[in-house]
Amino acid sequence: MDDELDMNFGGLRDKNEIIRKYVDNLNRLRMLAARRGQISESEFNNYLIRHYFHNNNIINYIFDKHTSRTLLKTVIERKKKIINFIFLLLTLFVVFSYKHEVSTVVLRNIQSFIYPGMRFWRKATVPIIASYPALSEYYDESCLLTNPYFQVENLNCDPCADVANVLDFTSVPNEPRSSLVASAAVNYPYIFKTQKELVDIGSLQALVEQHRSVFTKDAYRVQSTDDAIHNLDDLFRVFANVTSPAGGQGTGRGARESHNVWRCNRMEPARLLRRLFPRPNRLPATGVSLERYLLIDTPQAPLYSVPDAECANMFIIQGSGSRTFMLRPTQECRHRCRTLSVRLPPYYGLIYNWWYWRPVSLPEFTAKTPSISYVGSYC
Repeated sequence: MDDELDMNFGGLRDKNEIIRKYVDNLNRLRMLAARRGQISESEFNNYLIRHYFHNNNIINYIFDKHTSRTLLKTVIERKKKIINFIFLLLTLFVVFSYKHEVSTVVLRNIQSFIYPGMRFWRKATVPIIASYPALSEYYDESCLLTNPYFQVENLNCDPCADVANVLDFTSVPNEPRSSLVASAAVNYPYIFKTQKELVDIGSLQALVEQHRSVFTKDAYRVQSTDDAIHNLDDLFRVFANVTSPAGGQGTGRGARESHNVWRCNRMEPARLLRRLFPRPNRLPATGVSLERYLLIDTPQAPLYSVPDAECANMFIIQGSGSRTFMLRPTQECRHRCRTLSVRLPPYYGLIYNWWYWRPVSLPEFTAKTPSISYVGSYC
């Protein structure tokens, strides 16, 4: 029997190989004992159990000191992994159970590091922007990708529930702190009359030509439904067909109807646009967002949604032409608030809150001149 068994375990260092060889030897012993009829299988198993528990010589022989230390180290590492996993689960449970308290504590402690971190990030990215100027288009973006399915949970729709129409404040004194306007502006959309000159395509083109270097660098691209319009030069060239040959503005039926969005979110072009669209006295002295939109449309441009700006309080000023704005309730307040509509002729402005309304611009069927709408926001 000894000739058929390999009892040399000295050359094996892996515990799995040692155990595998030991089990193979046991199986061979069981087969030899059964074949020779010396001992039954049950008696062999009982003997093996008694020998395993009462005689430690085999254990000491098979598992030397090196193997024992390896087994002990493996058991300890596995216990550590189990303990760390349980601790991670408890931490996640506490964070999700008290997420408001945890977020409050975190924000309170990192508040002093926000602006130094942003300043460091800006300085670190300046060399990258200098090497790749095309990235400057995204450098000033507050959000590169918006979620079109975003909704606010449990939004309070009381501010728009009782609104039946758009208020007309054109006869109210044009003062920012008018008591009547202040009491209604929180909940009700309203229109007002601005004190400025007409802004048409000609005056807009004259401003761009006068400061071409600024607009070419910081606000040159245009989004359009017309495939021929990609920038300001394309816009002015196409809209030259919308004006009559005599210099006045006519029907322009030869040009294709198009909707164009010129977005400006940088300081220099925004400061220049204030010459054409000065800040209305209705707006607060502070809190006006830098982001601006110019919606430039042909007379019968199709309907489109007015883009949302950075702040919730929006204002639309009609520079030239006329459009009808239909204020549709947001998805969260559609069950309580109603749809409103108002016509904006030149020199008139509209103020609303995009938490409760999302306007759609509609064409005027009798319009014969292009429309320029100036869109901004304030907080």
